[in-house]
Amino acid sequence: MTSVTTSGADTVSAFCSQVDDALAAGKPEAVPDESLQRVLTAAVRLYAAKSEDRARELPPFGDKPVNATEAVTAICAFMRAADINFFDLQMWYRRAPNE
Repeated sequence: MTSVTTSGADTVSAFCSQVDDALAAGKPEAVPDESLQRVLTAAVRLYAAKSEDRARELPPFGDKPVNATEAVTAICAFMRAADINFFDLQMWYRRAPNE
């Protein structure tokens, strides 16, 4: 199994810096929608894979947490995209993190 290369880590850092700059300038449109979609898709897939068979839930945000509005905005979009309703979500929410 390979780890993230230095150039891969540099790419992640560059993307995160671009996002930070765009948000600080009040111009989220500076980050192309396609780039955001690719990163979200990859991140969600990786998070789900890394969350399997763990004794404890993997904290999703590290040292740069999101606020409630940001979290719920993304959660609602994820639910619509995956065609999940609140009943479905409740069943998943109640399961233990390592099930």
